[in-house]
Amino acid sequence: GPVAVLVAAVLGGGKAALGAGLGFVIALVFFALGLVVMRKLGGATDPFRFLASALAVFMGQMIFLLVVIMALQDATWLNGTAFGLSILAVALVWQVFQVVAYARSRKPVFDEAPPSVQDGDSAP
Repeated sequence: GPVAVLVAAVLGGGKAALGAGLGFVIALVFFALGLVVMRKLGGATDPFRFLASALAVFMGQMIFLLVVIMALQDATWLNGTAFGLSILAVALVWQVFQVVAYARSRKPVFDEAPPSVQDGDSAP
């Protein structure tokens, strides 16, 4: 985020820095709100309900992004390239850190196998 704003300012001036800064804020809000809502719904024990909730959150995020892009499509005060690249950079960094955090959480992603019959034991 701040790195993208700095790079945009150096390469494209104030208009590009503004675009990159706005892209950073929008992407941060976009992902943070999705994470907050999913954490609130994370207690769902039914996988189908959880998946439906995740899809609803995703659809809400897409509508939010569509509204923002439609509102800013004719903005002459905004460098669209810096805006888009900043959002892309935040999205990539967010996804990488989310995967790393999930891998470090060591949550089981499958049910444990039931105890099996040992060698020499008879099956019931």
